Amino acid sequence: MHDAGLAWLHFLFAFVLVGALCAELFILRLPIDNRVARLLLRVDLLYGLSSVLLILAGIARVVWGAKGWDYYEAQPFFWAKIAAFAAIGLLSIIPTRTFMRWTKSFNADPNFTVPEAQLKSVRRYVMIEVHLLAVLLLFASFMARGIGS
Repeated sequence: MHDAGLAWLHFLFAFVLVGALCAELFILRLPIDNRVARLLLRVDLLYGLSSVLLILAGIARVVWGAKGWDYYEAQPFFWAKIAAFAAIGLLSIIPTRTFMRWTKSFNADPNFTVPEAQLKSVRRYVMIEVHLLAVLLLFASFMARGIGS
């Protein structure tokens, strides 16, 4: 039951993360005003929080889970999964900073308009994150089956 509980937490936080990221992608299709910019910032906070909790749950699975560190250490797809997650995290900095900048701009000037090029750029970054998540899931599937070791 212990290992199942750790797996459940890991999956729970992963699904929250995916949901938040997909919500960002959807919200970025709306006209961006002050209210939408603040909503993006809140959803992005949920995304960031879920990523931290996902990392902690993953560490718990590696340390206290049934397979143990020896299994993961020798697994190339574990390291590929970690690299993909790190890439997603680094890419996510750009949208987060942009959402903060938009909120600040709307607070300073209610007539602020988000430049179309900036909006398209942020959408592209979030879409890249979603695609990298799909690759990460492929790596996780290979890792769980011991492929590559």
